[in-house]
Amino acid sequence: MSEKSSVRKIHPIVRPVPGVAGRTSEWRTQRPELHEENCTQCMNCVIHCPDDTIKVDPDTGFPIIDQYYCKGCMICESVCAPGAIIEIKTLPGGDVDA
Repeated sequence: MSEKSSVRKIHPIVRPVPGVAGRTSEWRTQRPELHEENCTQCMNCVIHCPDDTIKVDPDTGFPIIDQYYCKGCMICESVCAPGAIIEIKTLPGGDVDA
């Protein structure tokens, strides 16, 4: 094996940037809602959010969902073991709950 073929290329992880595509909540038909009383602060929702719209509140330690950029994919709900995140149906445009 030559020295050149054994070199691995490492690509940096690029995090999504809110706002690149504009306000992404406009095309959702559901939104996540966090119930802190059920949250164990496992941070699975933060880790698995594909758009990086869930951050950790430095004061409380609970996740905060940025509803302005959340697309409503509901991955956060599916990875939330204690069921602290629930799905709320919204009308087209994502602002008004159905």
